[in-house]
Amino acid sequence: MAIHSPLVDEYHARLPAAERKALEQIRGGVHAACPGAEECLWYGMPAVKLDGTPLVGWRAAAKHGAFHPLSGSTVEACKGALADYDTSKGTIRFPFDAVLPAKLVKLLVATRIGEIKLESKKESKKESKKAKMPEKKSPAKAQGKTTAANPPAVKKAVIKQPAAKRASGKQGLAKGATRSPKRRHA
Repeated sequence: MAIHSPLVDEYHARLPAAERKALEQIRGGVHAACPGAEECLWYGMPAVKLDGTPLVGWRAAAKHGAFHPLSGSTVEACKGALADYDTSKGTIRFPFDAVLPAKLVKLLVATRIGEIKLESKKESKKESKKAKMPEKKSPAKAQGKTTAANPPAVKKAVIKQPAAKRASGKQGLAKGATRSPKRRHA
C-alpha cells in the first residue's frame, strides 16, 4: 500500500492544472510500480523511498517535467527505452503534454529497485566478510616490566614561576631582552 505525504500533495496543489495533471500521472505510475513506497520531499521535490532508501523523484521545471531515478546508472541502463526523451545522467525531461507512459515509469522504477537490491547484497557481503575475519589481537601487556614497545608513563613536571615573570610574559629572558620574531616553537 502506497504511503502518501501531505507535503507532496501541497507541492502538486501549487502547480498550474496542466503541470499538476502530468505529475499526478507520474505519481500514480510510481505507486503502481512500487506499492510499498513511502512519499517524501527529497531536496525539495516529490519522491518516494523504499525501506528508507530514496527510489525516484519527479518535479516541475520552468518548461518541462522531470523524472529523477536518483541514480546515475538507471538512465544508462534504460537508454534504449529513453531514446525519445531528453536525458542527462540522472534526469529524464518530458513535456507536460506528453507525460512518460506508465509502462516506462514502471521500467525505470523496477530498474532502480534492482540497483538498490544489488547494492544491499554487496553491503551485506562486506559485512559478512568483516564478521568472518579474525580480529587482530594486540600482544598482552606484561605487568611490571617495561619494554621499548611499552614504556612506562612519564609525568611532566610542572614548574611554577614567580608571579612577576608570569605577568610580564617574558619568562627566561634577560632583563631588557626581547624575543626574536623568527623563534621556532616546538
